Amino acid sequence: MNKTLTTILLSSALALSSAAYAGHGPRDMMGPGVLLSERIAERLELTDEQQLQISERIELYRSEYPKGEGREAFAGHREAMKALMEQETFDETAARALLSEGTERRLVQMKLRHDLAQILTDEQRESLEQMQRRRGEKHRKGRDTERSRW
Repeated sequence: MNKTLTTILLSSALALSSAAYAGHGPRDMMGPGVLLSERIAERLELTDEQQLQISERIELYRSEYPKGEGREAFAGHREAMKALMEQETFDETAARALLSEGTERRLVQMKLRHDLAQILTDEQRESLEQMQRRRGEKHRKGRDTERSRW
């Protein structure tokens, strides 16, 4: 029983970390690239200088972490988790290594978001947060509607 409970809890933790790693876990509802959209730039009243700084930082990030690379890494990560869970004995060291991979990627993303936030004024940050909250509320409302169908 104890071994089964441990396996279930760990598999849940791994699943949640992999979802966050894939970008589907708890996070802001808009990615950093949204600041490059005309609509958001207009709503936040970004200056040309701010738009240039944002663009440069995002391009630097994308050159270091290409989009397709993340998908391949996630597929490998998922396969490694599956193999780990199918083993007869649990390898905690391997599990910790898998979890730390996702953590490193999220850390880089958090640093980018922080850098981008520093470009914005206080009013722009507040406005962006309000947009994110509204979008999150719409997203949750839609999910709740889908659940009620079952």
